[in-house]
Amino acid sequence: MYCGIKSLDLSVSAEVLLKNPLLDFEGRYSQTTGEISTHKLTAKHRGLTFTLTPRQKGGYRVEANGSIHRFSRGGVHNADDFTAADLLAALDEFVTTYGVNPFTSRLNNVEFGVNVVLPFPVSTVLSNLISYKNRPFTKEPGDGFTYYQCLTQRYVVKLYDKGSQYDLPDNVLRVEVKVLKMEYLTRRGIRLDWLADLLNVENYGPLGALLVETFTEILFDEPTIKPAKLTDRERDVYQNGRNPRFWLIPDDLPAIERPRLWKRLQRAENAFRALLSKHRRGDDWQSQTATLISQTWERLTILDDDLRKRIDKVKTVWSAENNCDKTVMDVSKKCPLLTGVSEPNAGRETVPSITENCPLLTGSKKGEMSTINPLSIVLIPDNDSSQNTDLNAGRETLPLTPNNSDKTTIKDPVSKRRINRPTATQLRENLDLLAEVEQGRKRYAKGSKENQFERAAHNLRNDESNDRNNLARRLQKLIAIEEGKPLPLFAPKEVIRLTPGQRDALDYWNGTGREVTI
Repeated sequence: MYCGIKSLDLSVSAEVLLKNPLLDFEGRYSQTTGEISTHKLTAKHRGLTFTLTPRQKGGYRVEANGSIHRFSRGGVHNADDFTAADLLAALDEFVTTYGVNPFTSRLNNVEFGVNVVLPFPVSTVLSNLISYKNRPFTKEPGDGFTYYQCLTQRYVVKLYDKGSQYDLPDNVLRVEVKVLKMEYLTRRGIRLDWLADLLNVENYGPLGALLVETFTEILFDEPTIKPAKLTDRERDVYQNGRNPRFWLIPDDLPAIERPRLWKRLQRAENAFRALLSKHRRGDDWQSQTATLISQTWERLTILDDDLRKRIDKVKTVWSAENNCDKTVMDVSKKCPLLTGVSEPNAGRETVPSITENCPLLTGSKKGEMSTINPLSIVLIPDNDSSQNTDLNAGRETLPLTPNNSDKTTIKDPVSKRRINRPTATQLRENLDLLAEVEQGRKRYAKGSKENQFERAAHNLRNDESNDRNNLARRLQKLIAIEEGKPLPLFAPKEVIRLTPGQRDALDYWNGTGREVTI
């Protein structure tokens, strides 16, 4: 079931958390002057960590991460079963304890997995790990224990001895997947965008299947195989297959050679698995463990009618609590009243008038809006450009000449002054600036190796060339006449009019294969 969660922008006011008596926020201070050395404030409570990071525009951004399983157990452990009913109770307590809006709190990371009781020692699994999808496992130190993990670009596969961690009498293996990029789940048809989505029961089945699939794709060694009894060819297959370095794909391998190597490794994996199946003596403990993982997941996510009703009820309560503050509800119509009438609730204080807490729907002050002329059927532009055909009509363009723009700087969202173009590292440390950079820019998808911060920095680097490249491409499409289509009445070159800035941009391509003559 779910365990760890992380939200980089929890939907709750920092003032609410600062006033919460359960949270004791601390910061770093200078030992000599007593001045604050960092503006971040951190508080820990029951296995969860809350971090308040100042925003450039004022206020704080609230981060939260930790184990919802451990939170439900008072922050003591997460060694037992964590069922769907436990998840419901834990999330409800989390939302009410800290005043969080679960419908607008975005999930950035999530962990899901199971604690499996094995009929054999956990070391049988851990000591025979080879690789997962051509990547080796590494042994990492934990809090009083060690675990094995395989890091991919979008998620991490983790296995460790949960029984050894908490001195349990049973052989308990922990198998979990930590999702680093939620796009990994989205592509699988699993939507976990917001905190409240953890209660979407439609996700439980696909997540369990994904967990079993992940474990099944791990390559394990088989200690019962005797290399001396294999043929020369089988021995080569076995010795190569049990070597983690054999499965590595070099990062500097040319792209044209990757498919060929990938197919060769796929054939080698099939041969290695067939050899293990043929010469294994005893039970197939990997398949046995995969079956136990599936059975454990199904047991933890059992949903009866009562639990489904409780989930719907809790979601309804959350939705009501996070609607417009103190909105009076007409019980008969299930619709908010639009008047300022308030009615006393039994045993509660009188609900204040809506006019005091919610925006009025009438009599609002007129803002600066466009005036619509119902008799006009044409669009009047801001500047009269009827004489020329502007290729950039309807587009927001940037200056293209080097003399009028500095492509190595961007505008700071707070000071409005131009600052040096930030790197991926600087964007990683300043999420507000990252959001400003990403706003209005299309996602660059050159390859899957770029993370969010590298992609944003890449977009900034492309700012210098995007305008002239896009202009050249648009002109080439307009000028080109597709084969089989009728000729236009006028040649495109005769009707296209360019601004001086656009002509300066096209001069960049003079003498190259991209040169466009207008």
